[in-house]
Amino acid sequence: MMIAQKATILCVYEILKMYTDENHILSAEKIREKLKTVYDVDMERRAIYRNIDALRSMGIDIEGYQENREGYYLIDREFELSEIRLLCDSVAASDMIKEETGKKIIRKLINTQSIFQGRMLQKTVFVKSEKKILNKQLFYNIDALNVAINQGCKVSARMMEYGMDHELTEKQDSPIVFSPYVTLWAEGNYYILVKREGGDELEHIRVDLIKDIVILERGIDMIFGGFNPGQYAKEHIFQNGEKKERHEIECSVKLWQDIVDTFGKDAEVMRRDDNVIRVKIMSVPSAMKTWILEHIEECEVTGPKRFREEIQRTVMEAYRKYLSLIHISEPTRH
Repeated sequence: MMIAQKATILCVYEILKMYTDENHILSAEKIREKLKTVYDVDMERRAIYRNIDALRSMGIDIEGYQENREGYYLIDREFELSEIRLLCDSVAASDMIKEETGKKIIRKLINTQSIFQGRMLQKTVFVKSEKKILNKQLFYNIDALNVAINQGCKVSARMMEYGMDHELTEKQDSPIVFSPYVTLWAEGNYYILVKREGGDELEHIRVDLIKDIVILERGIDMIFGGFNPGQYAKEHIFQNGEKKERHEIECSVKLWQDIVDTFGKDAEVMRRDDNVIRVKIMSVPSAMKTWILEHIEECEVTGPKRFREEIQRTVMEAYRKYLSLIHISEPTRH
């Protein structure tokens, strides 16, 4: 198919986009050769100069002979190479994106760079986690819910949960009708913030556990006074409705990196004695308890008293349970 004369400027742009960067500069003659090879377009040098000037007049940043004395390359790209690498890593790491879909998205991201930069990115190995069961309807659900949000319409949908066979089964209180307000991403999942028809409280539902969405011709229930989705996510998803409390522990200094990775700036060293540190941690009790039990042999809760006593009860209950199992499994001696 012959390319129309007016479209050849786009061919010049695509050549610059695909085959040039700051380390790979093309002269006008090389651009002319690429146009012939890739698009079967014959273009004189003066026409190449005019088209590059036209692209520059549209705000596209192209460096030329005057700057580098070598030729032309495209400076202006939608994303920096480091940004593309970060996005590729995020797509690959997401448990919500199937490996096949992730590869397609990564390919599209890589194609925003030159072929030389793309080869650098393709040398990165992306390892996909297999711990999450993927619902093929996830992206359809997100699109359908966003349409309903933009139209201000209520939605009917079936609520699902995973059975023992790893298959989705319908919950007892399904289907439901709800007003959708906003989709949000938190703790590795997509959620839709909703209010059920006839209900008063906001709640969040995992988007991958929704099926058979139907957009209704009924307006959503208004929320007077508004709400902050970020604040809601912080309080009800990240903190599970709990309030942060102060906890104090003593542990080996070797645990500090793990503490920072888990609690960030909510952790503060109060005192250090040789290889032992006392740390103050602001955390919801459930998250703190989980972390303590994971490191039960390496740390000690020093406060508050009621939290220390709760850990003691949990440890003693586990001790009695496993001790009884040992007695049951021991052979009878005669």
